Amino acid sequence: MAAWELQAYLSLSLNNVNLSKEVNALDEHTLIQTYFSDVGSAYLAEQDVRISVGDDSSIISLPSGKESVVSVDTSIENIHFLDSMSPEDIAYRSVVVALSDLAACGASPAWYSVALTFPEIDEIWLKKFSDGLRRLSDDYRIPLIGGDTTKGKLSITVQVNGYCDTGQSILRSNAKPNENIYVSGLIGEAYKGLKSLMDNSEATDGQVESYLKPKARIDLGLRLKGIASAAIDISDGLLQDLKHICEASGVGAKVELENVPISFNDIPSLAEINAGDDYEICFTSSPKNESVIEEISEELGIKITVIGKTNNSKIVEVFDSEGKEVLVESGYKHF
Repeated sequence: MAAWELQAYLSLSLNNVNLSKEVNALDEHTLIQTYFSDVGSAYLAEQDVRISVGDDSSIISLPSGKESVVSVDTSIENIHFLDSMSPEDIAYRSVVVALSDLAACGASPAWYSVALTFPEIDEIWLKKFSDGLRRLSDDYRIPLIGGDTTKGKLSITVQVNGYCDTGQSILRSNAKPNENIYVSGLIGEAYKGLKSLMDNSEATDGQVESYLKPKARIDLGLRLKGIASAAIDISDGLLQDLKHICEASGVGAKVELENVPISFNDIPSLAEINAGDDYEICFTSSPKNESVIEEISEELGIKITVIGKTNNSKIVEVFDSEGKEVLVESGYKHF
């Protein structure tokens, strides 16, 4: 079976619809050729991809001395993105949230595939969606190498692949007690942006952009190899994702709420910092690396902030400016 298929659309008996002469010329091969076959094709050779979109499978040559780092993310309409968003932004965001996992592992992105489920053929929508993929491919210098298409409620499943030197990937499970806990960038920006899109509440253009077009901190992840003992991208909420590091590493954490970097209040609320969709990197590192991390921050132009320390408690505790413990609620729930 071909990697890209539109049988549900091409079978009149299955769809129980009458396609007009103006649109029934759009068959599987035409759709692939028109919208997907050359997305990021300029980077195929650079990323050692021998066979890409259009064959039964893609064929990639694994670079010598590298290990493959793979992640998959599914984005569903009105759960992971708003139905009011443009097709370009939906495409771009759907891939970036997967690339963010590679950033946390310290991997260099190599390629991606997209499984697209959509309710009906809309060539204008498809053109805009593919434009978003093209922009993403150019920004991160990676090709689209294959995927799938099916009929149903709008959803996008993205698989991304990257490479690290063998044995050098950053994991969640290597944090040690008495290490600094860091976060990159600002927390809660996407939360403000999403809230504004949903209820017209006040937000800056940058905050709205943080939700619509997040950035995967690839350059930072690459620089943190050998520096970060453990790392995770912040997708479900800062405290919830920090808890994943603690559970995997068998450590606890003490977070100073007033140290969490935000742009909109003097002291952040737990709801604001634990809403998710930040796609920043939370990582741990030995205090002896403080000066190196400051240099990385300056060189990349990325704010990196110490928000607390790991310990032996095996729980995540948050304290306000007066030293009082703050009750922590869970962040985003998948089910």
